Amino acid sequence: MKKTIALIALTGLLFISCKKEKSAAPDQAKNPDQFGVMVGKSANIDMVKKLTAMATSSDFENFKANFAPNAVIHDNLHEITIEENITILKDIKSKGMTLTLGKDPLIWENINNEVDKKTGVKNYVFSYYYATFTRGGKSVKINYNMIFAIKDGKVVEEWDIYDSAPIMDLLK
Repeated sequence: MKKTIALIALTGLLFISCKKEKSAAPDQAKNPDQFGVMVGKSANIDMVKKLTAMATSSDFENFKANFAPNAVIHDNLHEITIEENITILKDIKSKGMTLTLGKDPLIWENINNEVDKKTGVKNYVFSYYYATFTRGGKSVKINYNMIFAIKDGKVVEEWDIYDSAPIMDLLK
């Protein structure tokens, strides 16, 4: 009987000593101004990579399906709808221009602790691609910066920032 009680006591001590304590994340404890985290892999990042592939391959039906019905796109500070964005992409293609994006973008997701009051979103994917526009044997390479506000698996707002002058020169 003494051996059984000793075994139970020893087992209890082992469980107590192995118990993990919950503590604040080290970064949050070190920086009180931190309001979220940044990740390099996520479902939202995968979606953005697929979106860019769909745009360059003219798969506009599937491209559009990833946007919320009232999504807003800020194309170099011009507010447009997803339908207007698709029209621009189709127009570029109809003028004999092709778009290719670099295979290794700089891309990450910021996940905020709280919902942004302006957009109603916590998740933002930031991407920096090298984009090559080609037409008639000529091509230009530009830095194409895109930020996607994502909620419930859909893009609700997008900001595209790029130098459009070289693209316009190709269309002349």
